[in-house]
Amino acid sequence: MLRRRPPLLPAPDAGSGAAAQPADGSDAPTGRPARRSRPADVPGRGSRRRGGLPRTGRRRAARRHRLRRWGAALLAALAGFVGVTALTPRGAAAPGVATVVAAHDLPAGITLTADDLVIEPRPSSQRPETAATRAGDVVGKVLATPVSAREVVTASRLRGPGILSGQAAGTVAMSVPVLDPQAAGVTSGNRVDLYASGSGDRVASDVAVLAVHVPETSTISSGGAASITLALDEPTASRVAQAVSTLQAGEIFVVALRAG
Repeated sequence: MLRRRPPLLPAPDAGSGAAAQPADGSDAPTGRPARRSRPADVPGRGSRRRGGLPRTGRRRAARRHRLRRWGAALLAALAGFVGVTALTPRGAAAPGVATVVAAHDLPAGITLTADDLVIEPRPSSQRPETAATRAGDVVGKVLATPVSAREVVTASRLRGPGILSGQAAGTVAMSVPVLDPQAAGVTSGNRVDLYASGSGDRVASDVAVLAVHVPETSTISSGGAASITLALDEPTASRVAQAVSTLQAGEIFVVALRAG
């Protein structure tokens, strides 16, 4: 059975703005409902947050906040490093050089043993150049001077092979009082002539100086006159000894430095 097609209704006027009505006159709309317009003062969904800040601005603000936190953490770490570096002693940066020191107070004249010595690290600025680095280098040596506990053991504190080492056989060492040897520039190793100040006699000629001693208070009357130690053969030593015995009060020997 054929269905009858409903008659077409005329299109509404373009200017009327009325929606199309069904043919039977009911209120139900036909076709798609009319699209409602969005109020002009309502922002687009998802384009802004409640406070009116765009999402792109929110991301930038979060990025700036993270950068500020990282920068603050970096500055705090740098300040801590600078503070620790400033408070650290310079000597602690390096462990120091192994140095032989006395384990306890040591008197002069003793023969050193391993129990008398310990090894301690010492900074180079507090370590003499002649300090020993191994205990074996000084064990068995004889101390020439007293050494206090924890004091560095140096070559100058040890008794050497002897003041006459290298001298000819039969040579003796004799110490005699002299008039201010430093004024004449006399030092160990020089060769000198020795004169008696009273008679002017030369009592020794071309002899080697082994040591020079000048006390802080060098006066003849106080017995603190300077002295030199000479390397003499036996005849010269006998002559100097006789000259010493004949010196009158206030007389002394005068030393003359030889060229070369």
